[in-house]
Amino acid sequence: MHKQIIFLFFLLITINVSAQEGDEWSLEKCINYAVQNSLQVQQATLNKGQAELTKKQALWAQAPSLNAGYRNGVNFGRSIDQTSYSFNTVPTLNSGLSLNLNGVIFQGFQIKNTIKQSRVDLQATEKDVEQAKNDVALSVAQSYLSILLAKESKGVFMEQFNVTKAQHAQTLKLIKGGVLAKNSKYDLEAQMARDEENIVIAQNNIDLAYVNLKVLMNVDVSETIEIEEVEGLEVDETLEESTLEDVYQDAVKSQPNILAAQLREKSAELGVSIAKGGLWPTISYYGGLNSNFSSGFKNPATSQIVPYFTQLGATASANVGVNISVPIFNGLRTRIGIQRAELGIKVAELATTQLEITLKSNIERALTDVRAAKKRLAVSRKSAIATRLSVDNTRKRYDLGVVNSFELTSVQNTLIATESSVLQAKYDYLFKLKILDYYRGRAITIK
Repeated sequence: MHKQIIFLFFLLITINVSAQEGDEWSLEKCINYAVQNSLQVQQATLNKGQAELTKKQALWAQAPSLNAGYRNGVNFGRSIDQTSYSFNTVPTLNSGLSLNLNGVIFQGFQIKNTIKQSRVDLQATEKDVEQAKNDVALSVAQSYLSILLAKESKGVFMEQFNVTKAQHAQTLKLIKGGVLAKNSKYDLEAQMARDEENIVIAQNNIDLAYVNLKVLMNVDVSETIEIEEVEGLEVDETLEESTLEDVYQDAVKSQPNILAAQLREKSAELGVSIAKGGLWPTISYYGGLNSNFSSGFKNPATSQIVPYFTQLGATASANVGVNISVPIFNGLRTRIGIQRAELGIKVAELATTQLEITLKSNIERALTDVRAAKKRLAVSRKSAIATRLSVDNTRKRYDLGVVNSFELTSVQNTLIATESSVLQAKYDYLFKLKILDYYRGRAITIK
């Protein structure tokens, strides 16, 4: 019985651990979740939905309009009877049914160009959605890396705390043996307190980084999530440096906001064609069915009012025809509309140019940041190696009683600062590389 209980206990632990491991969030999972739930992406998607409706409306503008009508009322005084077209002088009840069809045959290619424009506008909003997703992915990657950095920093502080604690224990033994003075322990006790404070600060940084990640993912900040641990995360310092022109050429071909701006230029050009269509004649067709009833319409033989539906059948009529409308003068509305559309092209071109200039400057800044981060990482690693050697030497001298505990803790604090600098430089370099991937249209990963 006891064995069964112990077995179930360990089984539950295993299931719980497996569930927790399964709940870990990889960077890919975080990005996918953020893209699906980001308010920024949702807004861009709604704009795309509106563009789809505009396109649908433009397509249906080719179809004719069909309208039915019903009229019912009373005529007073001298009026025309719509069934006999004779004058009545007594109040007459009358009603009518109608069915009218109207459509456009030619309208200066405005309908055709409006359909083209709506398709281009839809493509532009699709690029806007892609841009929103890319922006969210980059922000999530930055927050994800911030958590990894904070966790590694905490690990450094915890490791240092354990070293200081061991040194403190060794110092107590040496004091007890009469090798060191009693006050030799105070510097190490103070260092242990600082190490504990650094651990608390590091944990707070982890918590804040998680909050930022959850906000980007549109997750309730009170919900607990745990990102996937990335073992042995390193960056390749031998990567060949990219050139501005190479990255820029990749960016202008892949950045959705640039492609969207170019599409909006095309849309503005179609806008001019639509506006110029107002200078052309409009050819349309129409057709209709009409039928009337009047209480004054009587059968001559019986002097009785002809029944309602009999009247509707007897008075039914139809018409069909073509209309041609030639624009002559409309208060310069068409001309001004063309000029406004032409200005729209220049506005769209300027917007694209501004985006391209901003993109190029951002890429140059990103490349400069990558070079600086790479150099900083190399220098930090050299400094860390030298500092570790210095700490090892100081510890040996401390054990021999050549240096005091204050000197030992001083070099150890220098080591902590140096190792923290290495971590920051590593993650800074890694994120700068991710920014270049972002501009080149590459997937953002950290493995």
